[in-house]
Amino acid sequence: MAQNVVDITKVHAVAGSSKLKATVCGHIYNIVAAADIDNGCIVGKGAWQGMEKYAEAAATTFTGTVIDQAANGNWYVEVATASNAYLVLTVPETYYNTPSYLGNEEYFYNAAGDIMRCYELVPGDIFELSATGFNGTPTKGAAVTVAAKKVKIS
Repeated sequence: MAQNVVDITKVHAVAGSSKLKATVCGHIYNIVAAADIDNGCIVGKGAWQGMEKYAEAAATTFTGTVIDQAANGNWYVEVATASNAYLVLTVPETYYNTPSYLGNEEYFYNAAGDIMRCYELVPGDIFELSATGFNGTPTKGAAVTVAAKKVKIS
């Protein structure tokens, strides 16, 4: 099982847990990546595969709104509805002898078979997502859904 995969030839999505209930009192699950996947994607929790490990499934329901742009250029998304919807947000490991460019989150992705950290989404949650994480061009006020695991501008 690959861990901490870095690909400096492609820019991957970067996500942040700006205001997620799961970071305080909700659920964070370990879900096994079915295929290579970026942070910021929306997946569902599938069948139990063993202690603290679930299969990846499709999210049942996810809608929201792009509410603003962050100072770092990323976008804030507020969740309107969510059912079996989890934000993929695995933090890449960095080591003291890792070249600084390899620790840049935009080069990190979750490889097929990796165990991902996935945060349960509930209405009112706000998360941060880079423009590369959207299917479409994000703008303030845009409605979003999920399509092929990516946050899609409606």
